[in-house]
Amino acid sequence: MTNGAEVGAVAAEPNFFYLLMAPQALFAGPVINQELLPSMTRSIIQLMRILFITASYLPTANGVTYHIVSTAHALRKLGHKVYILAPSFPGYRDLDKDVIRYPSLPNPLIKNYPVGIPFRPIEKIKKLKIDIVHTHHPLIIGRVASQIAEKLGKPLFFTAHTQYEQYLNYYFPYRYDLTSKIIINDLKRMSRYSKKIICPSINTEKRLNKNGVKNTIVINNGVEDFFFNKPQPKSLSIPSLVYTGRLDREKNPFHLLKVAKEVKKIIPNFKFLILGSGLLFQKMLDQTFKLRLLDNITYMGIIDRKLIPEIYKSVHLFVTTSISEVMPISVLEAMASGIPIIALKNSGLEEIVIDDKTGFLCDKNPRRIAEKIKEILSNPQGYLDLSLSTYKYARSFTAEKTAEKLCGLYTHYKN
Repeated sequence: MTNGAEVGAVAAEPNFFYLLMAPQALFAGPVINQELLPSMTRSIIQLMRILFITASYLPTANGVTYHIVSTAHALRKLGHKVYILAPSFPGYRDLDKDVIRYPSLPNPLIKNYPVGIPFRPIEKIKKLKIDIVHTHHPLIIGRVASQIAEKLGKPLFFTAHTQYEQYLNYYFPYRYDLTSKIIINDLKRMSRYSKKIICPSINTEKRLNKNGVKNTIVINNGVEDFFFNKPQPKSLSIPSLVYTGRLDREKNPFHLLKVAKEVKKIIPNFKFLILGSGLLFQKMLDQTFKLRLLDNITYMGIIDRKLIPEIYKSVHLFVTTSISEVMPISVLEAMASGIPIIALKNSGLEEIVIDDKTGFLCDKNPRRIAEKIKEILSNPQGYLDLSLSTYKYARSFTAEKTAEKLCGLYTHYKN
């Protein structure tokens, strides 16, 4: 851990440049819960062989990677076979024998995001006797996935993990209309080829429906068991904040520093842990120095994911100023540890950040955000109640529930 020192890179999810370049004992499972997929109640989960296709996977650290890791693990616990087709990563050796790597090239802009060279190892895949093809990216990777599904004669599914068209505004601000049209048309194409477009949130479904993508279903992201820790009373003598994610434009990270500046005025001894890196990392460090926040903000490098719940035990609030979210794994993981969330209004987090239940949605004004933070942390019993409420709400978002819903969906279309 360092204050303003050089650290390794941790990302929350790939940026849009990458999306463009790398579109990329017999077991009978439980009956699907009626609350999960009403149209598929009383459907018994059948053993299946599932192929996940992705442009991003270990050791790259981001939300899509961790979603695939946790969901694959949960599906395997139900007895299914899950294969993962992902880009190669120089020097990295897979411990999972069911990961299939396709070639990649070094990314000149982002070291930890190799640019996949999509191809169809169709003969190898045919030998796996796949039942379901599930892509986690549109564009080139989505096209490859649809071709594989067509060759195999198997159903295709696509999860829309990102506000793709929103990202365009950051990376292609002068041709937004054109590039937005390209991605929306591609999403419509994915809609035609896929049995269902899986939306991690209701807001995602509404946005896609508005753009003409109709065959959608909401299946929330889930959190792995080891993140769930029932909160205990904490000392508030040194208020501690945390942010976990990528430090890139679409995450609006400089606003975190504006908030921190205001917090210091009213809580001089506060601490702020930032887990993550990105293209703006060095500029963030420079700005931290200029704002004289080095005593308050600690930039942490690559953190073993198993250690993050321990870090969360020592912090009080998770603060994010991102304005383009879907259903971020990092926020759900913090909630699973009973960490209430401070987020911005109209950020896409309205489904999981509920005022006075799991945190608060605030206006962009940094001073008002700082005042809300002080208000929350000035009431020990009120904070504990909010923390327990956050933890309880997060119990609805488990990797096991995500896997069960997917199984119901897969089974319906497989048959």
